[in-house]
Amino acid sequence: MFLHIFTFEIRYWLRQPIVYVFILVNVLMFTWAGASDDISIGGTFGNIYKNAPYVVQNQYGIWCIFALLMTTAFVQSAAIRDFTYKTSQIVFSSPIRKFDYLAGRFFGSFLVSLIPFLGISIGIILGSWVGEVTGATDAERYGPIVWSAHLDSFLIFAIPNTFLAGAFIFMLAALTRSSITAFIGAIVLLVAQLIAGTFLGDVEHEHLAVYFDALGYGPFQLITKYWTVSDKNTRSVGLTEVPELINRSIWMGVGVVLLAITYVRFSFEEKVRKVRKKRRDLLTDDAAAAGKSVFGPLQSLPKVSLNYGWSAQWVQMIRVFKTDFWGTVKGTAFIVILFAGLLNMGFSLQYAGKFYGLSSYPVTYQVIQLIRSTLALFLFAIIIFYSGAIIWKERDADLDQIYDAMPHRNWSVFVGKFLAMMGIMVIIQVMCIVAGVLTQVLMSYPNVELGQYIVEFLLIDLLRYAPIIMLSMLTHTLVNNKYVAFFIVIALLIGNAYAWIPLDVQSNLVQYNASPNYQYSDMNGWGPYIQSFVWFRVYWSLWTAVLAMVAILFWVRGKDMSWHGRLRAARQAMNGYNRLIFTGLAVALLLVGGFVFYNTNILNRYETIKGREKQQVAYEQKYKRYEHRSQPRIADVKYTIDVYPEQRGLVVNGDYVLVNRATTPIDSVHIVLPNRLDYHINLERAKLAMDDSLLSYRIYTLSPALAPGDSLHLRFTTRRQTIGFENEVQYTKQINQNGSFFDNFDIAPQIGYQEQGELGDKNDRKKYGLPEKARMPKLERNCTDDCMNTYLSNNSDWVMVETTISTSPNQIAVAPGSLLKEWRQTGTDGQSRRYFHYKLDHPSLNFYSFISARYEVAREKWNGIDVEVYYDKKHPYNVRDMLESIKGSLAYFTEHFGPYRHKQARIIEFPRYASFAQAFPGTMPYSESIGFISRIDPEEDIDMVKYVVAHEMGHQWWAHQVIGAYMQGATLLSETQAQYSALMVMEKAYGKGRMKRFLKFEMDRYLSSRGTESQKEVPLERVESQGYIHYNKGSAVMYYLKELIGESAVNKALQTMVSQYAYRQPPYPVSYNLVDLFRQQTPDSLQSVIDDQFERITIFNNRATAASFKKRPDGQYEVTIAVQAEKFYADSLGRETPTKLNDLIDVGVYGKPAEGKKQGKLLAVRRERMKQKVGKYTFIVKEEPFEAGIDPINFLVDRVPDDNLKRVDKVD
Repeated sequence: MFLHIFTFEIRYWLRQPIVYVFILVNVLMFTWAGASDDISIGGTFGNIYKNAPYVVQNQYGIWCIFALLMTTAFVQSAAIRDFTYKTSQIVFSSPIRKFDYLAGRFFGSFLVSLIPFLGISIGIILGSWVGEVTGATDAERYGPIVWSAHLDSFLIFAIPNTFLAGAFIFMLAALTRSSITAFIGAIVLLVAQLIAGTFLGDVEHEHLAVYFDALGYGPFQLITKYWTVSDKNTRSVGLTEVPELINRSIWMGVGVVLLAITYVRFSFEEKVRKVRKKRRDLLTDDAAAAGKSVFGPLQSLPKVSLNYGWSAQWVQMIRVFKTDFWGTVKGTAFIVILFAGLLNMGFSLQYAGKFYGLSSYPVTYQVIQLIRSTLALFLFAIIIFYSGAIIWKERDADLDQIYDAMPHRNWSVFVGKFLAMMGIMVIIQVMCIVAGVLTQVLMSYPNVELGQYIVEFLLIDLLRYAPIIMLSMLTHTLVNNKYVAFFIVIALLIGNAYAWIPLDVQSNLVQYNASPNYQYSDMNGWGPYIQSFVWFRVYWSLWTAVLAMVAILFWVRGKDMSWHGRLRAARQAMNGYNRLIFTGLAVALLLVGGFVFYNTNILNRYETIKGREKQQVAYEQKYKRYEHRSQPRIADVKYTIDVYPEQRGLVVNGDYVLVNRATTPIDSVHIVLPNRLDYHINLERAKLAMDDSLLSYRIYTLSPALAPGDSLHLRFTTRRQTIGFENEVQYTKQINQNGSFFDNFDIAPQIGYQEQGELGDKNDRKKYGLPEKARMPKLERNCTDDCMNTYLSNNSDWVMVETTISTSPNQIAVAPGSLLKEWRQTGTDGQSRRYFHYKLDHPSLNFYSFISARYEVAREKWNGIDVEVYYDKKHPYNVRDMLESIKGSLAYFTEHFGPYRHKQARIIEFPRYASFAQAFPGTMPYSESIGFISRIDPEEDIDMVKYVVAHEMGHQWWAHQVIGAYMQGATLLSETQAQYSALMVMEKAYGKGRMKRFLKFEMDRYLSSRGTESQKEVPLERVESQGYIHYNKGSAVMYYLKELIGESAVNKALQTMVSQYAYRQPPYPVSYNLVDLFRQQTPDSLQSVIDDQFERITIFNNRATAASFKKRPDGQYEVTIAVQAEKFYADSLGRETPTKLNDLIDVGVYGKPAEGKKQGKLLAVRRERMKQKVGKYTFIVKEEPFEAGIDPINFLVDRVPDDNLKRVDKVD
């Protein structure tokens, strides 16, 4: 009987179109993603093949979340089909065993649920072929088909996840005999997956994903986290990987348990609802005997006057709204969903927002952002499910014929249902507000901004959800098949997210429900985004109303569901009122759309991604030939800048002194102008020979030519005036009502061809037929001509800058240098303005910023230097820490590197439109979203506030005194040494014990970023401005070098570097110069360390294999540690070659952490020269050991740093 039911289930589904719809949609989506060069799904970028094994498995893992709908559609239908079609009594009265019935139904639907997964592999394989044959994607982007990746994907994702989800949904459907409960179960699984995903955001808790990630994607990410490009192109994760095997075994076991519960609890008996009869509904015995009604004597019926007018329709609409709204929110299913959402938020708010293991103060915008990111997928699932459930409510209950026969208009029903959906979203949004406020209160945060919550959740979000709800309800109305409609809605939303990029359409007028991205700032509120956001929301609200009219016209009513009948009904319904409303909406939509188009495409320039790429291609093709033409260099700069924050306007008058430092006369000057500015150029004794306004490139001829050593003035005026609004706020957010922040590259012309204007991505260059481009020129030793420019500028060396800057009377404006004068006067606009006059104290790089905002200022002195922090009054938390970090940095760096050349050191807060800190001469802008709201536990946390300030202070020596030539290795001299400088400030403040945790995070970021390399990984000595190398790897390498040769030796080399190259005129130094100084300070026995750490990509594979201890008679503890060590050299793609081990590596023992602490005290450490793969070491310690292992402080670049330590076992 099992086989009969099993085969019947399969045959049944193979006759249904839904199976083929699902697989066809999967094939089309993944073929499209695989063939298009503009779509990246599953990690397809750079050197990673679009069909790489890692990409295949990543796509399977991601799609399993969306496949929950497919599994639910098949499995729940199989579980309750007999109840749906009222055949249960016939089936259950036949001689059938419960096991055969349940197993046949489940495994039949389970097998069918796997069929759509084939569409993923078919689509990936077909997409590779289509992309290669059609030339849509370069053939080099594809690798060979690795069949094991597809098989492994089925074994670790498709089969286990379908089995688990199917078992859970089958149990719910079979025991409750309700399809709604089954869909709620799918949403609960989704929430559980989102909760498990929060663990992966925290390095110290990510191992928990092995146990709690029900869909197995977390273990997959954990296993592949440190995979290189080569690994991702050749390897696949199978069940032989321990984390995946453990996870799959656990959750397959859970699935078996769920099926067992289903078997035990399921009964063939019909469930009879117990109905409590109300007394008034019964006839008493006496009344029945007398033939009398319990309601009293009968009276004449009142006269009824029928009302079919607008008032009646309005009442009907309200009644539909109340019925559907309260019927939903009072239901157990919705309450369960709310609880699941709260649970999800609770986990996310606990673990999210981590940066190097520390948290931020829960400012309102950040709490809102966390809640949104946490609930995004959850809310889409709610919208998709409930919008369909509300449409199908009457038909699922077999009441549609009665309901449709009632005297109501289609619009009153449809609008009532739509408002019910909006009401449901209001309930969820209110839950979000309560959760956010409660989070802030529990974390003792005083500034709860209820108004911001209300605007964000009850206005902005609801306006975003309405068009999605309408799209879903319209789809269910038109498609008239619930499960197909569900899937089509998901496909439409995914297509809307990805389809426009290859079509080169970025207009928010075209992308469904699109509006400009925006960021709320504590400093600047909704700032430059509000106007464009409001107008686009009005536009899409009108579209929502138009779609509602279409849905109302095609509303399913009665038995005639054919398209011919529905079209006839729609034409009949387009009567006077409907035609008038539809026409009014269409006219309003055209007017608003035209107004938005005028602002975004006429008053402002509309650009697309491909449009910008084509401009870059044209720029290179037309002007690359001028790249090496001799040009005068900027020697002296004067600015007069007027900032108009309220109008978001800017006027800049500048004066360059240009000097010919070449050996031959210069007869032309090439000028590249900033984007989106109005400008006027006045170049002495020059004539405009060419003006390319589209590419912002001008050529002036000089008469007579500029002789060597001669100079001339270039005077310019640039203006930025905000007019209307943009499609995406990009070019106007530098000037704000509070918190304007721009640098000289934003406002002033550049001399000569600028290479950064070229297309950089190697795949994009190949697509446009451009030659291969090195990321940076190849490193040379003893270079002269090739080292005449820094990596920051090709048109200046060390310049003096003087600035007069004005702003609104309630703001402070800051420019480079010392403040010489401040005053107030009436500006050209007739308004009172505040003026500031600044001048640099020492020639500096031609790279600096200008800032204006309403600031509080904290001021101190250090050895005559002004130490200042300019901050928003809402963010006073870490100002003291910043001041101390500046002073600590000045103390350490002046002692060990050389003198500080400015009279001030300023930290200046700016809005969170960018999330970085940046160093300019004596001035360091710092985003409000990082250090100013960080919440530091001084006893345990890595003090990233102090660290980032110290890093930027380090740049006052490393970049703003010693600057590398434009060549490989340049950022070793700046970013890596700023990292080391900050590490030493931290070590002096907190001791060496705190460094382990920081180095672990640095190592994690370096190792996990290797697999995202877009071109090639290079040794640290040849770093090509790759952040994961010069920041993360550089920190570990420099700290390890300091540990081996000593702090004084490293600092001596750095001090020599400063004394020889600070403010040096070209040729500029290269990384060889610094590495050679390190070699001079390194003993012969350790020279190989310089080779390994700077000149090669060296990877260790160290791990502790055993650790035990026993207590000695003298009360001390003898610890024995067994370790294993291997060393490899890697190439640019991560392919490793084993090499001989002959290295000094630490072995150490930790004590038990104190209560509430994350790391115990380092009881003993010894540096051993290891030449063999395995080793055993013994320690005598005074305290009971807790952990022991190899490289305990994470000095070395280790393939898997988490296995370095092992819990110590006690032995007799």
